[in-house]
Amino acid sequence: MKRRHFLVAGGLLATGSYINHRALRYPRLSFEPTNPVNKYASAQTQLDLKDLIINQQANNQFSVRAIAPEPKLEITQLESSSNHLSININNLAPSAILKIDAASSVNVHEQISGINRLIEINGLTKQSVSLSWSLADSNTLSFAAIGDSGGGHELEWCLTRAQQLSVDFFLHLGDFNYGNDEYDLAIEKFYNAPMPVYVSIGNHDFNDGGLIYQQFLQKLGPMNHSFVVAGTRFINIDTAVNFFPAYAGNRGDLMRAITSSSKQVDDHVVFTHKPFFDTRIGEDHDISGIGEKNWLYNAMHSIEAKNLLCGHVHLSSEYDHKGIYQWIAGEGLGHEDLVHQAQVSKILIGKVNNELAVNYEWQNLNMPWEMHQSHTHEKKLKDYGNMEQLEWYLESIKS
Repeated sequence: MKRRHFLVAGGLLATGSYINHRALRYPRLSFEPTNPVNKYASAQTQLDLKDLIINQQANNQFSVRAIAPEPKLEITQLESSSNHLSININNLAPSAILKIDAASSVNVHEQISGINRLIEINGLTKQSVSLSWSLADSNTLSFAAIGDSGGGHELEWCLTRAQQLSVDFFLHLGDFNYGNDEYDLAIEKFYNAPMPVYVSIGNHDFNDGGLIYQQFLQKLGPMNHSFVVAGTRFINIDTAVNFFPAYAGNRGDLMRAITSSSKQVDDHVVFTHKPFFDTRIGEDHDISGIGEKNWLYNAMHSIEAKNLLCGHVHLSSEYDHKGIYQWIAGEGLGHEDLVHQAQVSKILIGKVNNELAVNYEWQNLNMPWEMHQSHTHEKKLKDYGNMEQLEWYLESIKS
């Protein structure tokens, strides 16, 4: 083999190996982003985070966000010159209980405000402290799931409605961004929600006139993640845009790790943005990448996961895909209320009981008419020829 051909073949092999591990995303071709780091180290301080991400750091002040109900944080102070640390933690259930493992000379004070905590640590000099949180009742809990809300008034109502239904946390199924600064608006609402929110990335959150996922990673967490609570494993899977190959990247690594895990659970809740199948006749608003449906089905089947929660289609529907039950909960905009001129939109509720399978039920979203303010409503009514409803909607928002 000529040297030039050898170099080309070697380059192709290396590129193929890299793609096989990292994965390509398309459309708008790019490599898959890397996960947020779970460690921080400076000359003075070291942080090891489990189910937490760092949002901001300045001197000995940190801001972090929990991406699971029962996170852990280990802090090691390497220098004796500074022994005070301040940590703001967002997205923790108000009822979560702090456990402290530290020397008696270390003082830890926790201040709770909704889903936010301020942790003040004093006396930490060349020592370590471990902080962990657990739910007050980790045997039974409930959660709400809905997607496709945008970041405006509709998202605000979805969170309010979930609070009315007394859930412990909220699964957002993607597409909180439809432009008009909605990324920032949604993140602000997530950070000030009445309960913790775990977010699956949608296609509009990943790519909207350009790649825009950086804020997701910095503010909301990794695109693929799992946690176990109340005997149930929750698995957040990224289907925002297509993967190649389907099994590669962070989501492939996550599912392989879960498959090989010895930790026993009673049930799995897999949540993502796109469904296996669009249940509307003649429509195909679903997972469309090469081999991706089969990969996800086989990955779920291998761990005996029987329920997939998703959005993307702006309806509420159920579909049995060869033994895996697909719940489309995509009415976060409440758009069907406008089409039917009645409050018909639904939100999905899951009830978890330790040692039992999760029980699912639909609840009315009951979105007030004045909360239907997304700029997408008018366009969708026009696109689907709902001209009578459009006229009614335009008159209603005027009044």
